[in-house]
Amino acid sequence: MTRPPSTESASDDGAADATESADAGETIVEEEESEAFPQVTFPEATVRDPEAEAADRERRQSVIGLFERLRVQAERRAGYDREAVFDGWLYSGGQSTRDRVLASEQLPDGTWFSTYDSVVVLAAADLDIDHTVPLAEAWESGGHAWSADTWTRFGNDLDDPRSLIAVSASTNRSKGAKDPQDWWPPESGYRCQYAADWIAVKARWNLTMDAAEQRSIDAQLESCSGAEFVFSSPLTARVTLAESSTAPEDDSSAAGEPDAVQEAIEEPANDCHPAYEPCLPYLPGDALNCGDLTAEQKPVRVKEIGVDPYRLDRDRNGLGCTS
Repeated sequence: MTRPPSTESASDDGAADATESADAGETIVEEEESEAFPQVTFPEATVRDPEAEAADRERRQSVIGLFERLRVQAERRAGYDREAVFDGWLYSGGQSTRDRVLASEQLPDGTWFSTYDSVVVLAAADLDIDHTVPLAEAWESGGHAWSADTWTRFGNDLDDPRSLIAVSASTNRSKGAKDPQDWWPPESGYRCQYAADWIAVKARWNLTMDAAEQRSIDAQLESCSGAEFVFSSPLTARVTLAESSTAPEDDSSAAGEPDAVQEAIEEPANDCHPAYEPCLPYLPGDALNCGDLTAEQKPVRVKEIGVDPYRLDRDRNGLGCTS
């Protein structure tokens, strides 16, 4: 009689086969693990176009160069009246200045991007048109002497897109009339551009800056690369003075005597410039040079470093005309 195959043997053989297979599998896995090495990748080196690098450096130097040419002078804070200097937006062809700014900045999908806070704004009603250099700041920085016509053109300046910008109403109202000493856009990535635009508008309208404002902008520019600016030198705006700010006519000026000298003659002897010691005559702009001073007036002490409208303290150590 033929015996049936032993179940025990088959089971043992199957277990042995399974063990061998497992062993073989384990051996393979071990071999795979022993032969597998983690792949090391290196980021590709970023190589910038040398021409782009040079353009960035040139753009940064253009901003800094213009910044350094702005006059530093104490502000005149008294007498500002917003309604007197800004009578609202002008209208032309049925559109206001506000309408034109909104149209120029609207995106193809019908929205606007508020750069001050990186917010997408869906409705025009939620936007304010900000004067990059606020009206009150312009007044304090030299605009107090402007004619009404100059104020109208400054308040509605569409000839330089940096003058007026559409931003969310909340950020515009948080800014108010503050200068960079007290306010920067909440979006930190926009601050370099904001500094460049502020400088351009002040230069365009021949406005000054005070010492604290200058220090704040200078500190911001230190952290900026040229790649963070979109910049071109501004065209100088035409500025006319109010009649009350115009120097009175005098026959002696027809003899070829310089205006600054004539004004110095007309000033009373005790009218000293508040920025300096000893007494120096109070002249407009930077009309006084070290060569105009007597030996007794040198060296000149600059009372607040940075507030040096005559530019006598070139090394900014508080003393001018030392050589």
